[in-house]
Amino acid sequence: MFFKTDESNPLPHHPFKACIIPRPIGWVSTLSEGGIGNVAPFSFFNGVAQNPPQLMIAINGPTPHSDTKDTLQNIEKNKEFAINIANFDLKDEMFRTAAPEHPDTDEADVAGLEMVPSTLIKPKRIKKSPIHLECVLTQIVPLLCDSESEKNTAIFGKVVGIHIDDDCLVDGKVDPRKVNPISRLGYKDYATIGDLFQMNAKWRKS
Repeated sequence: MFFKTDESNPLPHHPFKACIIPRPIGWVSTLSEGGIGNVAPFSFFNGVAQNPPQLMIAINGPTPHSDTKDTLQNIEKNKEFAINIANFDLKDEMFRTAAPEHPDTDEADVAGLEMVPSTLIKPKRIKKSPIHLECVLTQIVPLLCDSESEKNTAIFGKVVGIHIDDDCLVDGKVDPRKVNPISRLGYKDYATIGDLFQMNAKWRKS
């Protein structure tokens, strides 16, 4: 089948996000100007460069309390954020923090998440997350949006510090099976990593 995205969708649910799978989940922790913590997951998330390490999260739409989400407002004001990797053991807590809360509410408290201080930035990290990426803002890019009442934004950050649970390291490498991250699919579906395989070539550095 084929359809133009600016015309009526012929399927019962829009297939766009189901076509780009799996998507890693950037579980973002930020801090408001008033010192209130915020935790929220975003599946439009990925690394974009290595030297120096940089990543991107995209934040879409409004909240019941504002035309922009708390995460975006906090990053705009404080220029810092932490990415916590969500794994299978934390799936329920991650899902709970996706619900819109009042800006004065710390989602970590609602979800029963213990937070610990970061090393280089002010926003705290989720203690039980196996990997944390401490980030500073480098660029905010407005994106196209079909609705004047909503806002689509891409946020780019430089990773200035990385925390890895020692139990997730095998022979000096991150073992994805020990991290056991979850990813976002389409509709209401999520997934773990499944089977692993390697591909090596003489021209590729190991």
